[in-house]
Amino acid sequence: MDGIRGWVYRNRRHAKRWLSTAARVLPAPVSRRLRAVAEQVAFRVVPEYQGETLRPIFEYWARRHLQPLAGRVGVASPDHMYLEESKAMAARKGSVSIASIGSGACTMELALLGRLRAEGIDARLTCIDFNAGLMRKAVELARGRGLDAWLDVQALDCNRPFALPPHDVVIVNQFFHHVEALETFAASLRASLAADGVLLTSDVVGRNGHLPWPDVEAVVQAYWRRLPAEKRFDRYHARVLDRYLPVDHAAYSNEGVRAQDVVANLLREFEFERFLSFGGAIMPFVERRIGFNFDPACAEDTALIDELAALDQSRLEAGDYPASNMIAVLHHRGWAGERRYVPVSPERHVEATLRQRALCTQPRAGA
Repeated sequence: MDGIRGWVYRNRRHAKRWLSTAARVLPAPVSRRLRAVAEQVAFRVVPEYQGETLRPIFEYWARRHLQPLAGRVGVASPDHMYLEESKAMAARKGSVSIASIGSGACTMELALLGRLRAEGIDARLTCIDFNAGLMRKAVELARGRGLDAWLDVQALDCNRPFALPPHDVVIVNQFFHHVEALETFAASLRASLAADGVLLTSDVVGRNGHLPWPDVEAVVQAYWRRLPAEKRFDRYHARVLDRYLPVDHAAYSNEGVRAQDVVANLLREFEFERFLSFGGAIMPFVERRIGFNFDPACAEDTALIDELAALDQSRLEAGDYPASNMIAVLHHRGWAGERRYVPVSPERHVEATLRQRALCTQPRAGA
């Protein structure tokens, strides 16, 4: 079975292209259902934590450029943030109820629950996901770790309204960008969060489908032209490219289906206490498709990554374009503490998004 899954994962681009074509010709309701089914299948065949497929150049960039920024908002990592905020809530209230929405098989969540219980904290966990098969797997994992007494799971479609019993901590980890009905989802989260509760998230908030914004792509293409042929091998297209070719991942699944609207919808329902936004033009060069071409032991490679990362950060700070990722701590209105925003506020992120959206409607030069 692992051999079959590995083969499917390595050849996934062919299925993605077929699904993209089918989605364009099918009626909208059928297309939406097809994308949802494709996503369920994908989560059965790809690595549970796709970070395992990232190359060392990503770790180099994160350690050298991202970690200092995260430290300015008091975040060592998303997992560490989930742990520390849960412990702080338990210290205030004597116990802590945690809900993770879009949890998949709950691997990260069960590690969190296990850590809390091991420290003597009265913690209970609810995991919510659309995929009933993954929920069954979560129960099996919890049973194997002796945590099933403190776990509840539910299979829900988060595009439909829901209201859980109010939880102290609500976690949405890498899931907002899979949700089409963001307005409904954000309102459901508000209804499921205790009055003094905290919403924690790490997610993708760039252009829909993980496409680059126009001003981001201009930077990417400029640096692409500087690369020798061996650095321009694209694993998605399985060939050397003269020009970087963006891929619309929302064309074949719900991957990034409304990523660009996440922050605006959260602003309507919550207050941001901490907001770290990061990654624009640097991302294609450190992630899976292209990042394999760069070696952190090669001074020439790291010099290029450092140069581009610095330029990217200056453009983000100036508000020239919005970041593609966020880590955030949110509360109900009136409950947020001292604000820490790096490099820009959520409101400025939305403003930059709107400017880039306007550019997307303009005809390209020479078109």
